[in-house]
Amino acid sequence: MADDIDDLLDEVEESFTKSKLRCIDVNSESVKTDDLKDLLDEFEPPPQPLQTANSKDSHSLQSDGSKKCGKPSLSGTSVPNGMSTGVTLRACNKLRCLVCDLAVITFEGFTWTSNTDYLFLRNNYPDVGRLRSHLDSQRGSRAYTCQCQHRSIRETKYIDTEKNLKWICGGH
Repeated sequence: MADDIDDLLDEVEESFTKSKLRCIDVNSESVKTDDLKDLLDEFEPPPQPLQTANSKDSHSLQSDGSKKCGKPSLSGTSVPNGMSTGVTLRACNKLRCLVCDLAVITFEGFTWTSNTDYLFLRNNYPDVGRLRSHLDSQRGSRAYTCQCQHRSIRETKYIDTEKNLKWICGGH
């Protein structure tokens, strides 16, 4: 019976040692990194085959938001919103700021008050309700803003002609 107890104690000690080693392996940095890599690989989209621009499906490549205005413009409400091409003039409604890296918000039929400044925009963007406190109603105008810049426009103006304006078409 004493031999049976000694054998049982040896088995328990051996089992404890093995489980202790397993815990060390599971908690090791290489196992954590591999698990994280496996988890991230599950969320990564599968690679897509490359297509050349000459292929028949070149239009379908651009249908994911990569179409951009030929020459992005700002305009009053007399010009419809949309993508501006060489043939059609539209006020770009997918503008993005290169400075603050945020989307540009448009208010139809409004202009910015004279006391609108950087600090006001910084503290209130993108809360439309709070931004409206610095808007005046003016038929035919559009008020544009990101978090760092603003413009009130009535006539059509191209973005590249506006001084210190770092907005681009973000893609339609």
